[in-house]
Amino acid sequence: MEAEKIGQRKSANSPFPLTSANSGPERMTQHVREALYASITGVATLMGMLPSPGAFTGLAAASTLLGTMGGLCAASLVADTISHASRHGGATQHSTMRRILRASMRTLEITLAPTVLLLLSDTGIWNLRTALTLGIAALTITQLVLVLWGLRGSATTRRQKAGYLLLQLTAIAGVVVLKVIAH
Repeated sequence: MEAEKIGQRKSANSPFPLTSANSGPERMTQHVREALYASITGVATLMGMLPSPGAFTGLAAASTLLGTMGGLCAASLVADTISHASRHGGATQHSTMRRILRASMRTLEITLAPTVLLLLSDTGIWNLRTALTLGIAALTITQLVLVLWGLRGSATTRRQKAGYLLLQLTAIAGVVVLKVIAH
């Protein structure tokens, strides 16, 4: 009986619980964290291309963004799978693997709008610099929405939520400043 309780506790503390009963806020937190990492990585990637947009076509810029995010998706998938295996011992169940895959795929979902914006620059609707700027703006808005989504249902006040939004904007500004200094 004691071993059963320990096993239940272990499952409840896992980011990928084995039962659907433990799928609430903990899983949402995991999804928000993955999406925030992905969106700030996307901002950094687009910022890296902004100083020299003439060196890229919209397709090349979109490919660069998707390649970076695909690598992040793969790294997340491997890390989460290893983490789950070390916590629960042995191979990952198919249902758990699907949840891990869905969480990892969020990195690619987040790049949909910026990718479309970059590809549209090849049609002449706007230039690549504008597409990069719009992509950065889209990812920034995505991050702010994610912060609010992550705080949904929490006991935070409006002032605290504003503080979290300001903290995320500060993180984005830090990425921008570092990219400007580097280039």
